[in-house]
Amino acid sequence: MEIWFRLIYLLQAFAVLCCFANSLRKFPVVDWSYEQKWTVILLPLLILFNDPIFPLTLLTSNQLIGMLDGVFQITFICAILFFWLCIYHGLRQNERKPISFYLPKAILVGPFWICGVIMAKYRRMNEFDDPAFSYEIDSNAYTNIKTCVGIFAIIYIVYLVCLILRAYSDLRSMPYFDARLKFVTISMVISLVICSTITHMQYGLGLIEDSFAADLNTEYMTSALFMTFYGICNFYVFTLAAVYSPTKKPGFESSITKDNPAFSMVNDSEEDIPYGSDEESHKPLNPPNDDSD
Repeated sequence: MEIWFRLIYLLQAFAVLCCFANSLRKFPVVDWSYEQKWTVILLPLLILFNDPIFPLTLLTSNQLIGMLDGVFQITFICAILFFWLCIYHGLRQNERKPISFYLPKAILVGPFWICGVIMAKYRRMNEFDDPAFSYEIDSNAYTNIKTCVGIFAIIYIVYLVCLILRAYSDLRSMPYFDARLKFVTISMVISLVICSTITHMQYGLGLIEDSFAADLNTEYMTSALFMTFYGICNFYVFTLAAVYSPTKKPGFESSITKDNPAFSMVNDSEEDIPYGSDEESHKPLNPPNDDSD
């Protein structure tokens, strides 16, 4: 069942990627919104998340195949965490330099990726090499990982909350940007609530134990947990692709999708678009007198 549903999600992700890329093909890259650029990145990572080589785990005993499955999953989850930081910060400014904008966020999310890979595969590799290995006895090996994850999780939550509050305080009164913030926030909250519920159902209070890291793996106790987790991850990105897909008629697309917050206040607002033309909106308030009158 897991193979078939992974295959279904894989084909759906590939189809959505093709449709979304084809819809953006008629627009220059400079006219893509920041969310559209991120959706183009998340869709290929979603394909890896569904793991095209997963059936090989049943055909071979190679540890690399199973390890790649865990690496693909943690890479996609870290990309989502990185996406949330960049969206709430990137909507407030135009200049997104690699060093000043992306590097601090990569440093914050990077430890989650490293610790996730270690937690997912350390126990399996040790038990494969040493059948007498017991994580309950050798749980001290996970103390540093647990401390690192806890510290960076607190920093990430505090930083994300600050970015959300700053974004709403700066952009909530601006046309178009307010709707973008609301959609990102609502979709993020729904995804976090569902994923937190799944985590609690699968691990319970084991997450706060010293040996919690050894119990984290890519297996699921019931099919419902597997379907819910993979479903929310896939449909979250599918929703992004559906919402950020451009319309067939460009219209005001090239001007509205600008990521400059000042553009939203200076140029056409939401009321100017249906009720007034762009040419009329730039006419002077006091036209010069006609000499013939």
